[in-house]
Amino acid sequence: MWKLCIAFILFSALEVNSTQQNMDPKIFASAVAKFSAKFCNELDKSKSVVSSPLSAEFVLGLLALGTTEPAHSQLLKTLGIADDNAIRSSFAAVSSKLKAIKGVTLNVANKVYIMEGSYDLHPELKKDAVKVFDAAMEKVDFAAASAAVKNINDWVENKTNKKIKDLLSPDSVNSDTRLVLVNALYFKGSWKEQFNPSHTLDQPFHVNAASTINIPMMYREGDYSIGHSEALNAQLLDIPYLGNEASMLIVLPQEIEGLDGVLKKLADGHDLLSDIDNMHQTKVQVTIPKFKIETEIDLKELLPKLGINAIFDMGNSGLTKILNQPESLYVSKAVQKAFIEVNEEGAEAAAATAGVRSRRSLPDAFVADRPALWCLRLGHTVAFAAVFRPSEHEPQRDEL
Repeated sequence: MWKLCIAFILFSALEVNSTQQNMDPKIFASAVAKFSAKFCNELDKSKSVVSSPLSAEFVLGLLALGTTEPAHSQLLKTLGIADDNAIRSSFAAVSSKLKAIKGVTLNVANKVYIMEGSYDLHPELKKDAVKVFDAAMEKVDFAAASAAVKNINDWVENKTNKKIKDLLSPDSVNSDTRLVLVNALYFKGSWKEQFNPSHTLDQPFHVNAASTINIPMMYREGDYSIGHSEALNAQLLDIPYLGNEASMLIVLPQEIEGLDGVLKKLADGHDLLSDIDNMHQTKVQVTIPKFKIETEIDLKELLPKLGINAIFDMGNSGLTKILNQPESLYVSKAVQKAFIEVNEEGAEAAAATAGVRSRRSLPDAFVADRPALWCLRLGHTVAFAAVFRPSEHEPQRDEL
């Protein structure tokens, strides 16, 4: 019984609005948003976390094209995509869109590592990997585990500007491994209007209804899109990056301990896109935290909660159209590592100073002093999400 090791990887965030022939872009955007919400709802709710549902979707989409039942139906249903042709058109459009983003640094890289020798991808899957996912391919000797892991980790580190290191552990592969699929995402963007570092001050942040801690909070007054969702009982703020093709959407619960409720409603199908459409541009006093988050996610535990089980089944994984020769494959390991930094320059941030805090002078104020959901987006498609939920042991300013 051979195994397939899938590694998902990203640096910071991204979000894509696709245009394609077979699947309406709004329908695809909605499918991505729903998958992202369900994905984030299954993450650890006891701490700050960062993830890229889109990164996972890239690998799952490619994997779906090489599966039979029951895995094939599970993957399509969870991704919210009708069939293989829709996968091809959707992700081809996404890949094309990512390459055309202006004003930010956004690198997307897919790679397939294949056991050296006579092994290769199934001809049809190989064609899709190159044409749809723009994936590179490399033959490696997984039996030489240390060298193979170093090769993969070095590639990931290079593609993510050294932000993600040691994606795979030395015991992740062995002589039974036949493939490793990797998606690497790296995003770095500057706010269209940056925050002034001199306005960043330590301020109280509500860890929960009973406790507060002091953390660096950024402040800026300017024109932003703001809105309110009655269904989510939350305030929304959209902060654009240079180029106006990427932005950070913050969903701030009205209640201090309201984030879990927001995540559940989104996972249950609330249409966040309609809330975004109802936002309006106005002058806003913005106060948001400055932070870093690093997260490692065991997708072998998370994906079954979303309905993806078969690919991990040694006896009936459905991974029959992966290789160019018959092999009993199954997914032995699936991991995502993520890193994000929010600061005054842009990767996500906000600031505040004592001399410019008077909320009465403005009709709108946005003060993110409680746990909230942060989503990087392009158009309407949410592809990255972070939950900032610091503990009472949150690092102080000099540690950031």
